[in-house]
Parts: sequence; C-alpha cells; structure tokens
Amino acid sequence: MRAIALAYSPIDTGRAGSSTVVSVPGAPSDAQLLALAEVSRHEAFDALYTAYKSRIYSFLLRLLADPEQADDVTQDAFTKAFQALPTLERGTRLLPWLYRVANNAGIDHLRRRRRFRWLRVHEVENTRDEPRAADPSPQVSEREHVQRVLRTLPPENAAALLLHAVEGYSYKEIAEIQGASLTAVRSRIARARAAFQREYATK
Repeated sequence: MRAIALAYSPIDTGRAGSSTVVSVPGAPSDAQLLALAEVSRHEAFDALYTAYKSRIYSFLLRLLADPEQADDVTQDAFTKAFQALPTLERGTRLLPWLYRVANNAGIDHLRRRRRFRWLRVHEVENTRDEPRAADPSPQVSEREHVQRVLRTLPPENAAALLLHAVEGYSYKEIAEIQGASLTAVRSRIARARAAFQREYATK
C-alpha cells in the first residue's frame, strides 16, 4: 500500500523481507548469535537486542500507535525472546523470529486494550463520564489518517498489512510469522487493503 509506505517513511529502518539483505553494522550473524546463546545467553541476548530493538519497536509503534505502549510491548517481546533463545534450532532466521514474537505480543496487547475499552464504555454509558465524539477536524496528517484506519481493523489484519507493506515480508513469510495459513494471510491483507480503499475513496 503506497499510502502506508509514504506515511511511515520517516521512521523506516529498512525493509526486512527476504528480498533485502538485513545489515546492522557490527552485528554478529544469526549463526554466531545462536552459537553464542549456547555458551552465554546473556551475551547473545545483548547483541540481539542491540541489533534489532529499533526494528521491533518501530513495527510495534506502527501497530499500537502509542510510544509508551510500544515500548512496554517491545520490552515484553524481548523478555520472551530472552527466555526462548537457548531453545532455537541452528539455522533459525532471528529477525523473522523476533517479528513473530512481537506480532503475538502486539496482537495480545491490542485485544486486551479493546476489551478494556469496550468494558469501560459500557460502564460510563449514559453518565457524565461518557466519552464525547472526537472532533472530525480535516487537518489530519497522512500518518494519523493511516493509523485511524489501522485501528478499525482486526489486529491480525493490521499486523499482516504492516508486515507486508512496510516491513517487506512475503505472504509466505507472514504466514510463518503469524502461525497462519497462506490463505488466511492473503485474506487478512486483502481485507485490510479493501478497508483502506473504502476510506480513501471517501476521503
């Protein structure tokens, strides 16, 4: 989606899909990190965190649209990564694996947030604390407009679209990251694109 790529270009750190070589200056290779994890999990994790924290945070910031929550979920994702690091098999591609951990953590967070908001709305409905409708100001940046549409999507669809349109992953890679079938990923991205097309048609 051109609109998404343009909206997020200022915070892009480079596409991570298989068509692009991921190069972090001074970072050890996946094979070196996995070998190091067998000897010193803490040293391997420190190197992993230094190399990829900004990429994972940027993905979660796009998905959650909240810097503080994105930081919290990034820390949660890397905590889970630290615990799982020694169990990884040789040959594991670490960045896609980290995206899988972050994808799951981000979607879980969105589901909890939406459930809380739903409960909160029902608690304050018809009271003086009931939320007022947002001012539909036309002065909205392109990034804010994209985020507004993303918030209307099921979390899995939003994450799949971001992984494809911004991070550069193929449908097959996204299926592996999300633990879904290729058909499910195609459907998620198609529905997300349709939502954007509807929104921009009436913009």
